[in-house]
Amino acid sequence: MPATATPYLLRSNAGKNSLKGALDSLIASHINQIGPSMLVQVETVTTEAAAITGKVTVRPMVQQQDALSRTLPHDLIHNVPYLRLQGGRSAFIIDPKPGDIGFIIISGRDHTHAITTRQPSPPASFRQFSMQDCVYVGGFLNEGPDQFIQATDQGWRIVTPGSVTIDAQGPLTLKASRIEATCDIVTSGDVQAGGISLKQHTHGGVQTGPGTSAPPQ
Repeated sequence: MPATATPYLLRSNAGKNSLKGALDSLIASHINQIGPSMLVQVETVTTEAAAITGKVTVRPMVQQQDALSRTLPHDLIHNVPYLRLQGGRSAFIIDPKPGDIGFIIISGRDHTHAITTRQPSPPASFRQFSMQDCVYVGGFLNEGPDQFIQATDQGWRIVTPGSVTIDAQGPLTLKASRIEATCDIVTSGDVQAGGISLKQHTHGGVQTGPGTSAPPQ
């Protein structure tokens, strides 16, 4: 055989009955059995206490096709844990909503035991690369939000059609060059400016008649 001859497995004229054709078919069959990560749409959301992340039911958005290019929808995937931005005991909680579009990431093995116990565990079965063993990451391609926290070149912007509640066990410290408000400010506590209490300050030079008192002390 000449040194420049094309290897048998790489010959373009290798037919379906060739060794290359058989290997290609076998490899393609195995690849088709691997559940790919894909876009999904959230159908339902099960939220639990803030102490633990909830789960979603999702519908794969890229449908299957048969040999005649006819489309076949995937079954729903249930009890899929979703991503929460969390480190230790601190978290940014935004639960998914029905209609959200996101992505599922497929585990290589059956992770049912690990999901249930939240501990290192052996695989629950010999199942591999199954869409049943996935987690949800969202969201992609969703509509513009009504409330958001946005980073701009000028700074941070918080927008909400509702109210903003800050619940802190310790003191709240604001450091800024200036604070402006376009609303009433109501507090059940005291307000101090320059060391002078709004509730406890006194006035000197008080007298009857049209005169005014001295500044608060």
